[in-house]
Amino acid sequence: MMGPKAGVFCHNGLGDGINCLVLSNNLQLNGWKVDTYQNTIGSMQSWFPHIPVQSYPPLSELPRILNTYEWFFVVQNDTDPFILQLISEGKRRFPERLKVIYLYPSPRIVNEPYYSDSLIEYDLSVAENFRLFCERILHLPKIAKGNGIIPPHHLVHRKFAKRIAIHPTSARPSRNWPREKFVKLALYLKGFGYEIAFLPGGVKEKEEWKEVEDLGFEVLTFSTLDLLASFLYESGYFIGNDSGVGHLASALQIPTMTFCRGKRQAQMWAPSFSPSVVLTPSIWVPNIKGFRFRDRYWRNWISLKMAQRGIEKLLV
Repeated sequence: MMGPKAGVFCHNGLGDGINCLVLSNNLQLNGWKVDTYQNTIGSMQSWFPHIPVQSYPPLSELPRILNTYEWFFVVQNDTDPFILQLISEGKRRFPERLKVIYLYPSPRIVNEPYYSDSLIEYDLSVAENFRLFCERILHLPKIAKGNGIIPPHHLVHRKFAKRIAIHPTSARPSRNWPREKFVKLALYLKGFGYEIAFLPGGVKEKEEWKEVEDLGFEVLTFSTLDLLASFLYESGYFIGNDSGVGHLASALQIPTMTFCRGKRQAQMWAPSFSPSVVLTPSIWVPNIKGFRFRDRYWRNWISLKMAQRGIEKLLV
């Protein structure tokens, strides 16, 4: 017997999409017919053929969307007109069948108007929150921790065990550990026989990092997420900033090390699918409202020595 028909509406970041698939995967596992809306992960559709992903339709399509599904699971987004209108109309027409999900790491999350829809816990990972949502709110009988990714058969997991992929950039420069520290860490690892590949992003970022090729490192870009995922899947380890590529590597069961500006942010948004190390500044570094020293200068409090000790925990 076919279960309900549901639409899952995610944020458009890569990490958002990778984590949101935990919800879609669990719904599908329990017989629901699910469409997932997300603008980034579609080029990886072959990695989750059982979970259809499509790009967001224009706002003019909202009436059709509202008449297509029995259930709606919507990650709240203040800046997206489609999401705002979907929540407004859906809550007016069928309030119990549209669940709003808030994903930000603050105790104040409990004050959100639809917080009881999902009971998100700000000190748990996004993936774990989606799993608990399926268990505690939806009461699904079958619960999976993973997001349903199925690697292509021709790939070999961690085939290049000594290869470490380093993603030294992110969507925001304020999230990036210093360039010179990444290079020194790469040289340190190279000294132990590891092959280092820098994955800075697009063509522009590759040009900005081209000089590290003179130190014997690869600098690579990939035209699709499918190709990036294939490279990561066959790598031994991943090191990066707080970014979506880390979530992708983690979902592919690649051990990851992540640099993050704060413990609270890391509790919810650090990669959590595979063995991982997360480096953050000490909680003793002041972060007084109005000054936010830890948020502004966090890079200064994650030293090269801390990074060396962190990656050694994964390499043992």
